[in-house]
Amino acid sequence: MALWSRIRNVFRGDHLNREIDEELESHIQEAIENGRDPAEVRRAFGSTLRHREESRDVRLLTWLDSLRADAVFGLRQLKKNKITSAAAIVSLALAIGACTSAFRLIDALLLRPLPVVEPEGLYILSRHGAGFDGKPGTFEDFQYPLFRQLRGAVKDQAELLAISYVQRMDLTYGADQEMEKAHLQYVSGSMFGSFGLRPVLGRLLTESDDLTPGAHPLAVLSHDYWTHRFGQDPKVIGCTFRLRNDLYQIVGVADAPFTGTEPGTMTDIFVPAIMHPDVGNSNSSWLRTWARLKLGVAAEPVRQKLQATYRAFEEERGKRAGFTGIDDKKHFDNLIAQAVVLLPAASGVSEMQENSRPSLTMLGVVVALVLLIACANVANLMIAQGAARAREMALRISIGAGRWRLVQLVLMEGTWIAMLALALGSLFACWAAPFVVSRINPPDNPARLVLPADWRVFVFALMLTLGVTVLFGLLPAVRASAIKPVSALKGGEDPHSRRRLMHGLIALQVAFCFLVLFTASLFVATFERLSHRSTSATAAPNRRIRLQRSRATSATRSVPLDDASRCSRRSSIHFTGTPACFAASAISAM
Repeated sequence: MALWSRIRNVFRGDHLNREIDEELESHIQEAIENGRDPAEVRRAFGSTLRHREESRDVRLLTWLDSLRADAVFGLRQLKKNKITSAAAIVSLALAIGACTSAFRLIDALLLRPLPVVEPEGLYILSRHGAGFDGKPGTFEDFQYPLFRQLRGAVKDQAELLAISYVQRMDLTYGADQEMEKAHLQYVSGSMFGSFGLRPVLGRLLTESDDLTPGAHPLAVLSHDYWTHRFGQDPKVIGCTFRLRNDLYQIVGVADAPFTGTEPGTMTDIFVPAIMHPDVGNSNSSWLRTWARLKLGVAAEPVRQKLQATYRAFEEERGKRAGFTGIDDKKHFDNLIAQAVVLLPAASGVSEMQENSRPSLTMLGVVVALVLLIACANVANLMIAQGAARAREMALRISIGAGRWRLVQLVLMEGTWIAMLALALGSLFACWAAPFVVSRINPPDNPARLVLPADWRVFVFALMLTLGVTVLFGLLPAVRASAIKPVSALKGGEDPHSRRRLMHGLIALQVAFCFLVLFTASLFVATFERLSHRSTSATAAPNRRIRLQRSRATSATRSVPLDDASRCSRRSSIHFTGTPACFAASAISAM
């Protein structure tokens, strides 16, 4: 019999039994019609029940049929113990929902690949070593003249892309409209082609749009920005907006999934990198350099060429700077000695990733502890139920039930609890993850994460449910299957053994609860202190930092504090006038 027919027969048991009974009866009737005595025929035929069971085993999958029967019985047990089952399902649902919500956040920010062609082939150029101040660190910022030299050095081995940090810029549409803010990125014209992106409307930027400084005031909108700002109006093509002193024309809208290269920030507008005001400044670092190796090219030879090009560029820049002081030259030598490395960047690169990684790791640990607490709670409930069903299990063993069948019986009941908890926890996760993101957003620059409930989340939730089923269901199942019929019917050999196990699980649960509460209290206390502490930028928005040369005769240069902090965060190095080492000192509001 075909496999599919045997599987189908598992779920049509009554109909299959009638078919088998009719077939057996037809054989008996045929013998009677041939002149044989009815009583003799039935006696010779034997047990009808035995023949029916043997025929059933041939016409269906026995292991699947036993699994179905145990699933039906497990569901009946849950209905029988409604309050206990509801308590187990709700506690487990909260834990599964918390774990799934945490995974959605971690996946969106740290794990999910960019929606581009072959994201695993993307690398980000980074420099490791001592910075200008002598402190070791990792630096991702590059100058555009350096980028052009790096791109030319490896043009036969890799494709390099210049993509700026996302900036929240002021712009205006039309002549009389009010100024509004949008997240903007300066990108290489070849970025869209390299990423395999297609336009939803109009066209995307190309290499010909990224040739001459200041000559290509073109813009491409993201699909998300086009939707919430223009309501997907197709007439947006050809519209203009003013950014700084340039008037940009919108030429296209990018495909929906792509929202930029920085997880946590959705880029609204893409403009050519050649339009950046510091595109010709060798002392201004404002972009990240992305790389995609060509087919069959190893990463190490490319890295070595990039290292040599970077060193030559910095040495030439040092000569032009004309450092004479010992300290000045020592600090600059630290920059030249930095090692250029290629880091995988399939999931994108952003400051929010680095800043949130420790917090998300701790969040994952906390929700895992919550899950263990819920599993210990459900295991305790199932052990208590198993103790109450000891005589039932002893009777099943007495009539021939094997140990694996008893384990399967109890595990199916646990599977029902886990699956119902998954359904309830999924609803909680759909609400919890966006809620957490909305609560941690700063009002002036909110984080925006893509949190789709796709196959990645589904697979995680399913694997989590299977793990949870084994975690809380295996111990009660094995314990129930190990019952000795004689001792169970007499009341058990050691009536205190069940209590010792339950007390141990309760102690473990209480210990985990204290740990989670202690960790949560630390989070709450830290958040409370930070929420009432004013940052320097908000406390004194007009405060400035004076960058002062170390020599007494040098000139000074003032920049806004927020710009200076951004330069410090990205380790940008700016030299003006006669180059020398600058010392930063804060002065009062101007």
